[in-house]
Amino acid sequence: MSGAPRVEDQDPSTLNLPEPPDYTCFRIDEKITVDGRLDEACWQQAPWLGPFVDMEKGTPVQHETRVAFLWDDHAFYAGFWCEEPDVFGFETERDGRVGADQDFEVFILGQDVYYELQINPLNTVYEVFWTWVQPLVEKRDLEGLDRLFRARRAIYGRIGDDYEMRHGSFDWDFPGLQTAIHVDGSINCHRHRDHGWSGELVFPWKGWDDLAQGQRAIPPQEGDAWRVGCSRVEHGRDEEGGVAWGRDWSIARHGKIQMHVPHRWPRVIFSTQTVGEQA
Repeated sequence: MSGAPRVEDQDPSTLNLPEPPDYTCFRIDEKITVDGRLDEACWQQAPWLGPFVDMEKGTPVQHETRVAFLWDDHAFYAGFWCEEPDVFGFETERDGRVGADQDFEVFILGQDVYYELQINPLNTVYEVFWTWVQPLVEKRDLEGLDRLFRARRAIYGRIGDDYEMRHGSFDWDFPGLQTAIHVDGSINCHRHRDHGWSGELVFPWKGWDDLAQGQRAIPPQEGDAWRVGCSRVEHGRDEEGGVAWGRDWSIARHGKIQMHVPHRWPRVIFSTQTVGEQA
């Protein structure tokens, strides 16, 4: 990847940190019912990443968070569990302020691009497709640059921003994306103690072409690795139910409160071995 390392490796706050873990993603041969419950045998047999830590400091956090990945010829699957005594979320508009609620986030790094998904306990989705601009300029890819700046709604990271020289388009929605949330308890009922919330996310391979940019095998082959980052935005409420504080948790320490640092995302290594049959 030509653009990302030059940007990220210059960030001193993320240097000299322990490497994020590798994760072996096994195949499945059973159909997953996308209901957010994680009750299929394949989820029980999959390895789970976690518990999450404080994104900045790498210290333990008060509620357990774990994530697992699986795949088949149709799609890449992510399942997650968030322990939570007070489940709440208010945003219902797609691509709205999901991050202001309790949310779970998935980032997938491609070739000079990456994809961001946020989802809250109401199953509201926020998606952005990020592109490093510098590689397009270096290749004099005028068609690619024109496509970026024709986006109807976009974010652009200026010099010094956390996503410096990156263009984030809201026009791109992951083709065939499926999401489901299950709340173990109540939602938006502050006086009721909950157990947590879980989710299932399905990313069909037909939607990975824009990430692969013609340089990666889709579906992946044995041993192929993709960086996939996950985080949780945790908000707590005061006695009256108002949002009182927020903190970001992640699989590995990032050295700062920022998910847009792809080299801090774990490598997901694809195996053709069926989950549950591994030694």
